[in-house]
Amino acid sequence: MSYDVAIVGGGVIGWSIASHLVDIRPEARVVVLERQPRCGMGSTGRAAGGVRAQFGTRANVELSVRSIREFESFQRLTGVDCGFRQCGYLFVTAEGSRLAQMLDLVAVQRDLDVPSRILDLEQIQQLVPILNVRDLVGGTFSSSDGFLDPFSVCVGYERKARAAGVHAEYGAEVTSLGGRVVEFCQNSQTHSLEADVFVLATGHWSASNAGNLGYDLPIHPSLHQLAMTERCPGLPGDLPMVVDADTTFHFRREGEGLLIGFDGGEVEASRDPFEEDPPKFSDGFLEALAIPALHRLPLLEAVGFATDRSWTGYYADTPDKHGIIGWIDDCVLAAVGFGGHGVMHSPAVGAAAAEMALGRNSSFSYIDCFSPHRFKEGKLNVEPLTI
Repeated sequence: MSYDVAIVGGGVIGWSIASHLVDIRPEARVVVLERQPRCGMGSTGRAAGGVRAQFGTRANVELSVRSIREFESFQRLTGVDCGFRQCGYLFVTAEGSRLAQMLDLVAVQRDLDVPSRILDLEQIQQLVPILNVRDLVGGTFSSSDGFLDPFSVCVGYERKARAAGVHAEYGAEVTSLGGRVVEFCQNSQTHSLEADVFVLATGHWSASNAGNLGYDLPIHPSLHQLAMTERCPGLPGDLPMVVDADTTFHFRREGEGLLIGFDGGEVEASRDPFEEDPPKFSDGFLEALAIPALHRLPLLEAVGFATDRSWTGYYADTPDKHGIIGWIDDCVLAAVGFGGHGVMHSPAVGAAAAEMALGRNSSFSYIDCFSPHRFKEGKLNVEPLTI
C-alpha cells in the first residue's frame, strides 16, 4: 500500500492533521496508524478539556486564537458537538510582581485580538462568589476561553477525515520507519506500507517512539492528576475555569461537582510510559492539593472527593513549554510535545502540520517558534503562563 501521508498516532492531534490534510487536498491518500483499538485512548481521553488564549507568547496565543475559531464552528464542520462552553478563564494572583507580568501578557493577547482584561478584587468576587479573594491583588479574565469534551473533538476529526477517505489502521504498533517505508505489528503479524511523508503525532510517547525510530526529541513525559469532587451545592452555573497563578491550583465546574488540578501534585513519569498505562490516581495528590485548595476555595472543607472518578494523565513537556511542529528528517514531520495543550491547540496544530506535509507556505505568523531545531540552535522561547 502506498500513501501520500502516513500519520503515526490516532489521538486528537493525529486525527486533526488527517482532517486538515483532506481539507487542503481532498484527493490526498492518507492513513492513520494507532496502536490502541480506537481513537483518543491515550492522553486525549485524559485531558481536562480547558481551552484558553491567555498565554504569554505570541506563538501560543496564535495557536489558541485559530483553534478557538474552529471550536466555535466544530459541530458545523464535523457533525459532532464537542461541548465547547465559553465561560472564560480567570487567572488570579496574590503577588504584585506576578500581576505586573500578567498585565504585560494581556497586552500581548489583546494585540492578537484576545478579549482578555484586568479585574480588580470586586470584579473577581462578583464573577466567582465562592472564591477567597482576601489576599489577592488582582487577576485577568477572557470570555472567549472555556472548556470542551476532548474525546468528542477526537471523534469529530476522525469521523470527518474517514468520511473524506482517510484510512485507519487500529491496533497497529509501529516498529520501524525508514526509506519511506513504515513497518507495524497488527494482530501478531508484521505489515508495511509506503508513504511520501510520515507524521509523528504520538503525544507523551514521542520521545520513546522517536528514539526507537532513530530520532532525538527533547520531550519529557510527566504525570499530572485531576481530582473530581462530590456534589457541591450552590455552584454558579456560569463558573469560569479559575486558576491561582501563584500555586497552579485550578478548578472548573463538571456536572454538579468540580474538576480540580494542581501542578504541585505532579508525579515524575517512569522512563517508559508504557510500563503503567493507564497510570493510577494517587491519594498523595489530594494531600499535596489540600493547603492551596482549601485556602482559595473554602467550600471544599465540606465536600468530599470522588477518587473513583479522578484520574491521571501525561503531559509531553519540552524545555520551553512549546510544542514541536516541523521536519526532523527529509520525509518525517513531528507534531508533538504540547505539554498539556494538545487538545486545546489541536485545530491549529492540525492545520499547521497539514500545510507543512503538503509543501504549502504556512498561514501561521510564528510557526518558526515550534521548530524542532530550536533546541540545538539555542532559540528557545519560554512560555511563562503554564498550568
